[in-house]
Amino acid sequence: MKAWKRLSTTTLAFGLAALAGFSGAAYHIPLAWMLGPLLVAACLSAAGFDLRPNENVRKFGQLTIGTAVGLTMTASVLAELGGWLPLMVLSALVSVMMSCVAGVILARQARLDQKTAFFASLPGGLAEMGNIGVQMGAQAEPIAIVHTLRVTIVALTIPSILLAFGTPDFAVAPGTRIVDPYWTVGLIVGGAAFAYFLGRIRLNNPYMIGAILFTAIFASRGLVAGKMYHPLFAVAQLMIGFAVGCRFRRDILAKLPRVAFFSVISIFGLGTVMVGFALLLSLTTGLTYPAAILATSPGGLSEMTVTAEILHLAVPTVVGFQVVRGILVNSLASHYYALLTRYGVLDLLQRVFGSPDPG
Repeated sequence: MKAWKRLSTTTLAFGLAALAGFSGAAYHIPLAWMLGPLLVAACLSAAGFDLRPNENVRKFGQLTIGTAVGLTMTASVLAELGGWLPLMVLSALVSVMMSCVAGVILARQARLDQKTAFFASLPGGLAEMGNIGVQMGAQAEPIAIVHTLRVTIVALTIPSILLAFGTPDFAVAPGTRIVDPYWTVGLIVGGAAFAYFLGRIRLNNPYMIGAILFTAIFASRGLVAGKMYHPLFAVAQLMIGFAVGCRFRRDILAKLPRVAFFSVISIFGLGTVMVGFALLLSLTTGLTYPAAILATSPGGLSEMTVTAEILHLAVPTVVGFQVVRGILVNSLASHYYALLTRYGVLDLLQRVFGSPDPG
């Protein structure tokens, strides 16, 4: 009975989310199909409604968005991305160091142990940081709270800020040709198969990355060209936005209100620092500032990719930065903690910003 009630509540909420997306799109609001559902789901979850969407909903959304992005990966684009690799690695390392500072401050203010605050503050996947943190002796619940808030807040604020300035004049207009439906189905199915393989080797976000890589194989060889059928792309945004919003659950946030409160401050602080780094990156490389913000933002790969795709802002470059950071953070998180502890970096930061308050 309880499961049936949860299903019906989630289904109704999904309908309201779809209505929000449709209404926003009708008024020509960019990103309406992602931000509208995200807001609806987040408000309902925060109000206490138990929303548990099927995991396949989010996976299909990621596969579809990944396929749309993969279509932009032509041979010339892939060659250009190779030149960006050193800066992608540098950006990932900068985000790790800034997260260390944010973690030390969070530990003191939220009364967390340093290890828990460290893995809670790293811009990695929620599941990955939770699993690695627990293996290293950290607490699971604070990590889940901080990462849920991080993805939700960044997904809402960064796109909204960029949209406030309108679509920039230098944005690259997308092509007008729609990819053949048979190609679309084949690429999504093939991307799902490739994603399954990546999941087996424990790569983070395999459905998004798998679809991008699989589609890029065909796009880079000139075998397929064009853009995703817009209604299908809108449905994918709806699925991703709804899934992110459903994480904003009141029962989780209510367990540790102090952690939740200071997490919000920490997330905005880290976001502000990375926006400053994005400005430096833009000034030194020529990458447009909005694209640099999306590339370095400590948000989720899916949400930043959707924003770049909708606003046509250097999509492959944004994806490249986000993927490289995701791989470096999720695969090496425990090693970062060990190295920073061994060489006294975390101790130094604690002396500068104050030791955690265990009370």
